[in-house]
Amino acid sequence: DEVIKQRLAALDRRTPMDLRYTQDVKNAIAMYVVRKKDLVSRVMGRGRYYFPIFEAGLDQYNLPFELRALPMIESALNPLATSPAGAKGLWQFMYATGKLQGLEISSYVDERSDPVKSTDAACRYLLKLYDMFDSWELALAAYNAGPEAVDRYGGIPPYPETRQYVRQV
Repeated sequence: DEVIKQRLAALDRRTPMDLRYTQDVKNAIAMYVVRKKDLVSRVMGRGRYYFPIFEAGLDQYNLPFELRALPMIESALNPLATSPAGAKGLWQFMYATGKLQGLEISSYVDERSDPVKSTDAACRYLLKLYDMFDSWELALAAYNAGPEAVDRYGGIPPYPETRQYVRQV
């Protein structure tokens, strides 16, 4: 615990993200290192292909590179992933959000599954959310639950899924 706490503190000093070591963070680390280590291995293998795409987009919009963790959590870096709610692609855009970010979604084309176009859309959307809330924690909560929910609750919504999502990222 102490080693992880020290490493996160060192990283926290160099990033705009909040990297405090809490019990929730400890649980998330244990989940990925122990219970989901096979998934992490597959995701890291896919990361060799996708991380350069994500990093180029994040760099273009001057966003923290730590945000490349989002599609790892959203889709396990599977561009064809579809959630039970209908979100699709690496960045798990819902239909309406994808359309609002300029992605083409039709019977013939679904750019939510295009790694480059969806990454650009996600970066633009994350920048908008950060500009709205002036906090990466709230921007992440809004990415997961919608900006209306963050406004409605005046912070991270009390939804267990959203709270867990922010901790995981």
